[in-house]
Amino acid sequence: MGCGRIPDGDSLFRPVIHPVSFHKKTFAFWKFIYLRPGSDDSLRGSLLWGRFVPTIKHVHKRGCEMARQRNEKERAQGTFKEKNRSVYCGAYELKADAVRALVSAVNSDKVSSADVIHLIEDGEIAHTELRIFLKPGPHVEGTKTEIVASLWNSFSGPLAHRCDCDSDINPHPSGDLPLPPAGEYSDERSHLYLLWCLIRFQICYWFWRIFGQNTSEHS
Repeated sequence: MGCGRIPDGDSLFRPVIHPVSFHKKTFAFWKFIYLRPGSDDSLRGSLLWGRFVPTIKHVHKRGCEMARQRNEKERAQGTFKEKNRSVYCGAYELKADAVRALVSAVNSDKVSSADVIHLIEDGEIAHTELRIFLKPGPHVEGTKTEIVASLWNSFSGPLAHRCDCDSDINPHPSGDLPLPPAGEYSDERSHLYLLWCLIRFQICYWFWRIFGQNTSEHS
């Protein structure tokens, strides 16, 4: 259940989880921006829609929860190792129009369309799915590299964070998050507009809890 199309200027957030977003001990943007193959010859990724994480506090709360869920899943499977536990380190932000601009940013002979769709997944109302369709050809892996690099160039941040449950980790990997090409994140919303964003979030969340918590559909 969604609340409409994701506007071009809306913020999208990608949480950073250690160690999956790192190569050895170094942050690796090509692992951070993970694009998995879809069943329809597309590339897909996951982001959080700022409408449903209206403040950085909401973003971090969700990030800490994601890391906790990953650890719980591994414990249930008997594969958990303390030294490799998932640790939320913060997030990076980009605008929805940066995703749609991939068609022109990457060679137009390779990418046919790119978009982000509000798609509630596993009960996560803020979840959005990045969908990129490539044109047929022998260039898939090279194009994927171009797409990842182009997306990384559009991210701002980092919004570093340390969850309370990870206070024992020193040094914390959040200190290794680099400044991205687009520079530092800046919330330019006025106090009045931020208040509206919080009210809108509460209204949408209330409707979802009552009418659509157990369903997922495209906005």
